[in-house]
Amino acid sequence: MKKFAPLAALALLPAFSVLFTAPVFADSPGQLSNGASNYKVRNVTTNGTYAQNITATCGDTVKYSITLSNSDFGLLRDLTVKANMASGVISASATNANDQTTAVSGTAKVNTSKGSLVYVPGSTVRITSDNSNTTALANGIVTSGVNAGNLNGSTAIFVQFQATVDCPETPENIKVCELDSKDIITIGEKDFDATKHSKTTEDCATKPVTTVTELPQTGANGLLAIATAVIAAGTSYFVAARKNLLG
Repeated sequence: MKKFAPLAALALLPAFSVLFTAPVFADSPGQLSNGASNYKVRNVTTNGTYAQNITATCGDTVKYSITLSNSDFGLLRDLTVKANMASGVISASATNANDQTTAVSGTAKVNTSKGSLVYVPGSTVRITSDNSNTTALANGIVTSGVNAGNLNGSTAIFVQFQATVDCPETPENIKVCELDSKDIITIGEKDFDATKHSKTTEDCATKPVTTVTELPQTGANGLLAIATAVIAAGTSYFVAARKNLLG
């Protein structure tokens, strides 16, 4: 009977295996870990270093870098990342092996004296923790969020994207010579038309003078005197012409 004892023990191994591994899986379904250093941004234009809080000015390009780590053994599915550049808040969430949501958030802030941050289309990427593999992600990280795929247990990835500081110029007003009227007027610079305006205000130095001859302001007596004078002049002309014809 003793020679069959090892066989019996081997038959029980699968049961013991399930007994000891099942609780480990249940206790480690997948979990996003968090820390302040997981959220960073740097000024690319000035070749600045990554930090949680930086400054930038008009025309600068900045790059955000988010570290996402799965501290458990279970797989995390549909890792979604979203960033609010105005507030600096960045959040991420995923579904673990128990179909539960695990989520984290942090802050990476860009301070600008003026202008606003504008996302650079096509700049969002997923990078493996050893920087050996980079995958382009869809746009949307600064709006509804972007799906960064799955995250295996006990692994980490980086999600990065870029933005620029946009400072629209305020339209300026300029004084020009309006060529038709020869008046100096003020218009928006974008409204300047070389066929209608001149930036040389001296072109309006000589303004055309329009002379209007007014009829004398007379009453009834005045009109009668004018009519009499016209008739008399006509009569004199007629008499003179008749004498010339008669010799």
